[in-house]
Amino acid sequence: MLKIGLQIHEPFLFEALQELFPQAGICIKENEKDWDCLLFTPPYSEDSRPSLNFLSLQQPVHFLELLHILEGLPYNQEITFSHFTLDVREKILKNSKTHVIQRLTEKECKLLRFFHQNAGVELSKETLLQEIWGYHPEAETHTLETHIYRLRQKFEEDPNDPQIILNGKEGYVLQ
Repeated sequence: MLKIGLQIHEPFLFEALQELFPQAGICIKENEKDWDCLLFTPPYSEDSRPSLNFLSLQQPVHFLELLHILEGLPYNQEITFSHFTLDVREKILKNSKTHVIQRLTEKECKLLRFFHQNAGVELSKETLLQEIWGYHPEAETHTLETHIYRLRQKFEEDPNDPQIILNGKEGYVLQ
């Protein structure tokens, strides 16, 4: 856990932060002064919790910069690609053309989020297996291909002629 001290002089800001803190994984300790708070990962399942490497942040961390970073965590995040919107928190994929709504698995959401973060960049199979599943780069598995197949079945007009997740030389790319 990383401990960060805050001094809050405006009551309205303090109230707003109290409302934001549980959503962002921040908690003001009850028996401490108002300026003492802890950043932590909330007690969600291992696969659904967002991660933030605090060691990578410039020190000292300015509070407004920290809020901006925390807003980028995928608690309430929606990502858009092609004519789809993915509600990462609820794991719901919405097609804006047909208005069809589909529920995705946790791994499908992680895969689409990772593709979205790297849109237009070909991601190798090894990178995807390591980043999404934590597999060793030389692992023999068809997990990735199976998930790509299932995603294409859910959102490609013709899964045999994909237009959104394309095959690359060494992996896949989100168009």
